[in-house]
Amino acid sequence: MEQTSAAYGLWPSPITPAALSQAKRLEDVAWDTDGRTLVWLEGRSDRGVIVCDALRGDAPRDLTSELSVRAWVGYGGGDMTAAHGQVFFVSEGRLYRQPLGQGTPHAITPAFGQAASPVISPDGRWLVYVHSDEDQDCLAIVDVQAAHWPQRLASGADFYMQPAWHPDGQRIAWIAWDHPQMPWDGTRLELGALEGQGSGLPRLGSRLTIAGDDDTSVLQPEFSPDGRWLAYISDASGWYNLTLYDLAERKTRLLAADEAEWAAPAWRQGMRTYAWSADSARIYGCRNSEGAVRLWSWDVATGRGAPVPSLADYTDVAQVAVSKEGPVALLASSWRTPRQLLTWHPPSGSVHIVARSEGETTPEDVLSEPESITWPSNEGDPVHGLLYMPRTGRFRATGEPPLIVMVHGGQPDKPQWPTRCETSTLRAEGMPSCR
Repeated sequence: MEQTSAAYGLWPSPITPAALSQAKRLEDVAWDTDGRTLVWLEGRSDRGVIVCDALRGDAPRDLTSELSVRAWVGYGGGDMTAAHGQVFFVSEGRLYRQPLGQGTPHAITPAFGQAASPVISPDGRWLVYVHSDEDQDCLAIVDVQAAHWPQRLASGADFYMQPAWHPDGQRIAWIAWDHPQMPWDGTRLELGALEGQGSGLPRLGSRLTIAGDDDTSVLQPEFSPDGRWLAYISDASGWYNLTLYDLAERKTRLLAADEAEWAAPAWRQGMRTYAWSADSARIYGCRNSEGAVRLWSWDVATGRGAPVPSLADYTDVAQVAVSKEGPVALLASSWRTPRQLLTWHPPSGSVHIVARSEGETTPEDVLSEPESITWPSNEGDPVHGLLYMPRTGRFRATGEPPLIVMVHGGQPDKPQWPTRCETSTLRAEGMPSCR
C-alpha cells in the first residue's frame, strides 16, 4: 500500500464532505402488530423521516414526506410507534396517525404544548403519551380517531417518561420523578388501573408505586406479553440491572444480577434497551460491560443469560424491538461499522441488514479500535473510559500524536429538563394544564 508521510493531524481525511452530506441518522425502530412490517425513523439533515418496509422484497417507502418527525419533551426522543397498520408520530408538538399503506397523516391532538412517547392500547383505541405545556408535564390520553379532546391521565409529578400498556388494556405503568432529581438520580415506577372505558376516555383509578425513590433510578417498564410480569431496570444494586415484578404475587425478582449496565442514563424519552420475546420466555437486552454494549438473551425461568453469537462483532446496540413473529430488530454499530438497522432471527441466528446510516466506504486501516481503560478519581472511585490510539494505516506520521479528551461537562447551571411551574392555568379551549 502506498503511504503518505505527514505530521499527525495533517493527514488527508478519507471521509469526504459529500459522504457526510449523504449520511443519515438511524434513531428508532418499531414493528407493526402484524409482526411483519418494520418501521423506523431516519434523521436526514434537519428532518426526521419515517420509513416503512414490509420485508417482502419491496423497496422501503418514506411515509412522512411533508412533516418532519421529532418530539421535544425534555431532551427529545419518543418520536413514534406503530400498531394496527398505522404509525403514530410527533411533529411540531402534535400527535399524528398515518396508515402504513396508502394515506395521508391525520392530526389527533391540538396544536399546543409538546407530545412524546406515544403508546397504543392493545385494542388500538387509545393512545397514552407524555404531554408538556408551560413547563408542566403529565401523562395524557386521547382516542386514535380524535373524537374526544385529549385529557390528563396522571399528573402531580414534575416529569413523566416511558408509559406502557398491560396486555389486558386495563392497566398502565410509567416513570415519574421530581425536580431537582434527574432521571438517573431518582425516579419512581408507577402502576395504575384504568376505569370508565365506555363512550368517553378512560380515567386513572387506583395507583401503586412499585419501585424507586429519590435515590434510586428505575427505568423502562415493560409488561410481558402473557401479562404475568412487569419488567424494569433499577440501579438499587449500584448497577442498572434487569428486574421482574410478579403482578399477581406482588413479588420482585432480580433477573440479571451482574456487574454490568442494562441501561444508559435516560437523557431522552423513548430510550429502549430491552424487549420481551413474544412468548414471554426470554428477554433480549443491551448489556454494557467495559464500554461494549452487546445484545444478550436471558431465559426468564432459569435466570441464565448469554450474548447473542450472531451479533458478536457489534459493540454498540440499542432500541431493541421484537416482532410477534419472532424476529428482533435493533440498531447496531461498532468501531469499524457505522450504525445499521438489523433484524436477527432466533433460533436460526441469521442477521439481515435492513438499512445503513452511510455508505461504509471508510478504509478500516485508518480507524482506531478502542481500548477500555479504568483509572481512579480524586475520591478513589473508578472512572471508566475508552482510549483510541492513533492508527497510521496508509500514513507514515512524524512527531507525537495529539491527545483529544472528550468528557461530559457536568450538569448545566439551568437544567435542560424543565422545572415545574408553580402556577396553574386553564385554556379556554384545550386540555387543562397538567397541574
